[in-house]
Amino acid sequence: MGAPLSGDGRRDVETGALRGFRVGDRVVHKTFGEGLIVEVRDRDGFEVLEIAFPEGIRRLTSLYPLEPLRRASRPAGVESAPTLTSPRAGALEMTPRAEFRIGAGAEELLQRVLTGPYDRWSEHEVHLRTERYTLHRGFDRLLCLEHLHDVQKYEHQVQACMTVLRRMRGRSLLADEVGLGKTIEAGLVLKEYLLRGLVQRALVLVPASLVEQWDQELRRKFDLEFAILKHGTAWWEEPLLLASMDTAKLLRHRDKVAAAAFDLVVVDEAHRLKNQKTLAWKFLDRLAPRYLLLLTATPVQNDLHELYNLVQLLRPGLLGTYRTFGREYMRRGDRRMPQNTSRLATLLGETMIRTTRASTSIRFPKREVKNILFDLSAPERALYDDVTRLVRRLVQGQKESRRGAIKLTLLTLQKEIGSSSFAAAPTLAKLMQRDGVAPHRADVEALWRMARSIDSNAKFEGVAKIIAGSREKVVIFTQFRATLEFLARSLRAAGVRVATFHGALTLREKEAAIAQFRDRARVLVSTEAGGEGRNLQFCHVLVNYDLPWNPMRIEQRIGRLHRLGQEQDVHVFNFTARNTVEAYVLEIVHEKINLFRTVIGDLDMVLGPYAEAGSFEDAVFKIWAQARGDRDLEREFGKLGAALLVGRKRFAAVEELDRRLLDGLSSGDAST
Repeated sequence: MGAPLSGDGRRDVETGALRGFRVGDRVVHKTFGEGLIVEVRDRDGFEVLEIAFPEGIRRLTSLYPLEPLRRASRPAGVESAPTLTSPRAGALEMTPRAEFRIGAGAEELLQRVLTGPYDRWSEHEVHLRTERYTLHRGFDRLLCLEHLHDVQKYEHQVQACMTVLRRMRGRSLLADEVGLGKTIEAGLVLKEYLLRGLVQRALVLVPASLVEQWDQELRRKFDLEFAILKHGTAWWEEPLLLASMDTAKLLRHRDKVAAAAFDLVVVDEAHRLKNQKTLAWKFLDRLAPRYLLLLTATPVQNDLHELYNLVQLLRPGLLGTYRTFGREYMRRGDRRMPQNTSRLATLLGETMIRTTRASTSIRFPKREVKNILFDLSAPERALYDDVTRLVRRLVQGQKESRRGAIKLTLLTLQKEIGSSSFAAAPTLAKLMQRDGVAPHRADVEALWRMARSIDSNAKFEGVAKIIAGSREKVVIFTQFRATLEFLARSLRAAGVRVATFHGALTLREKEAAIAQFRDRARVLVSTEAGGEGRNLQFCHVLVNYDLPWNPMRIEQRIGRLHRLGQEQDVHVFNFTARNTVEAYVLEIVHEKINLFRTVIGDLDMVLGPYAEAGSFEDAVFKIWAQARGDRDLEREFGKLGAALLVGRKRFAAVEELDRRLLDGLSSGDAST
């Protein structure tokens, strides 16, 4: 509930709470300004009030402590409505005055007309706006649509939000097909409840790999500042909290999360809750929020009971008991095929929303992909090979117990040398100072001098060719700031207008960089910071100057352009050099999982055991750093690719199953 109100109602003897508010009373809240009470609900020791303020309807309480009451003098016998403390700084300064109820004597009314005090015109405008909001006590319109930024509103998203609010009472399984914007739908519901004051505390639970992306989306599109659950911070005091499910359910966190009593919980990739026996399912069930949104395009993977378990979190008992559900709605001998589908569809319609691409008029653009393989210049080739030999010596020469201390530095160095010599030079300089490399310090220094002597990059010729070949805007992604600066410097020297975007910019500078690219610049050179939360649909040419080793990072880059709202096909150019780590990674993600040509809704499922943050990169680095030769590389990268291929095929099968099952149910198929 919100902050307490002040008024001149009666006091509750036991709690000291102020009582006696009525529908129609005008009040002033220290934060929200002046409002009109539109509903009063009695509780044990206090009242719950719904009040229409200029910015929307909020749900507040009359609980103690209260501000000192300020009241203007009034004639004896004239009843006054509750009058509260002054509004927040910057709001209207309200003149204390008597508020007359219907039935007050004509003499008093005449005296008021003759002597004042009178409302200022600006105050009257506030009253009019407040009255207007009181006409929308139900969810007949969305207040949040006026408070969004950089969001293209689609009818199916607005309708989904209205259905959740009106019919499903804030508890829903959002099961739209991939690419239709379930995140936006969840954001709309969240923003609407916050504006209306029906939600004071909200928790968003997502896979660890998506925390940063959700943070950016909520901040930029919905103007919502979420704290991120981190060890050592007082996150439990925050009203809006974002966390990975794996972090939130930890023993040291779960009690505090449950005690925080969140009004609304949003869970992305909710198919992870398919088993009631898992800690994640039990943890969420324990939270028992008033409102709950579960997001997944694939709620069924192996067994219809997985769908039952998700619905059980939303509407316990809706589908009967575990056994009766299996007996009535699952075909004997095939746990994935339903029976009595018409009745099952009716029940699921109480809590599940499923929109398909075919049911919308939205055009989904294609991805046109071109992989470009380069030969490094002689100095670059020598530097790359020498750095690789150094990395392997340091990794293979360290004992397992001591390897972790230097592993991250070496992993970063190997990625940097695949980007440019400019990116690798600073890390080589730092490596010279490490105690663990003392026997190799002369070699490291020689590599640093070699990197400093190289003033060009073979892959830049590819960038110049793409830019010269068309007049389209181009986004160039790189992982490293030094490579970004080299590219921007070289392009400007060639007469190309360039905007740059990286994590060291302030929020205002980032907005200015995107505006410059949209309005004036031909090229945007961006680090990974541009791959999160920024929509660049006005551009449809993307260059991956270097490739992250994590497929999720690659997909996030492409997703800045290839997303809902893009009106043209997106052209993706992947740059790699022969005989490098990136060449192997490109072969895996392109040939095995077809990442570049299709949108994969759940990369976590495809990646399987490599889905956790950093684990795929670790696997790639381990293969590269411990290889004894090319045969080792071919064999081990082949195994990794085969594992992803299995994951890709499994995901395709699950996606097809859910499409046939859920789309059939949503259409009310009456087959048995």
